Amino acid sequence: MVRAADGDVTITCEKKRVDHGPAAAQKPSQEVKKTENWGYTVTVENEAFKALQNLQVKYVIYYKQEKLGIKAPPRKQTKTGTFTIDSVDSLGKTSFDTVSVPLTRAVLVGSDVGGYDYFPNGAKPTAEDTLTGIWIRIYKDGSQFAEFAYPAGLTSSEQWKDN
Repeated sequence: MVRAADGDVTITCEKKRVDHGPAAAQKPSQEVKKTENWGYTVTVENEAFKALQNLQVKYVIYYKQEKLGIKAPPRKQTKTGTFTIDSVDSLGKTSFDTVSVPLTRAVLVGSDVGGYDYFPNGAKPTAEDTLTGIWIRIYKDGSQFAEFAYPAGLTSSEQWKDN
């Protein structure tokens, strides 16, 4: 769990697996792929002595996708979303789940009759997509009043993608 304070709110964020499917071989004994949907649970805590109302939350999820059998570096991907918080009581908190992104793990496997367990081009026999971070901005009456990023350096290494 990650936490950041900004003015009257504290924002916490936790990675969450939404669902997953069974591993399945694409062709007999060539590769096994498993895809899971991952997102974040975001909690906004009001530390002020008055209720906060009509908050617009915008966020960007950053992740990388690798392709099995390809030597190229992983592709950076983003997915944006919004959430409206009607009200957070004084010293109260509320949580919501972000949209999810599909993350795939793939492994090349050999066959029972002596098939390949490596790629002739020298690519890794595994590929794994990963979540790399989330950037959150909270707006009240059209003005930004809170911001959070995990990891903290995300704001200097990536660009904000408006929804």
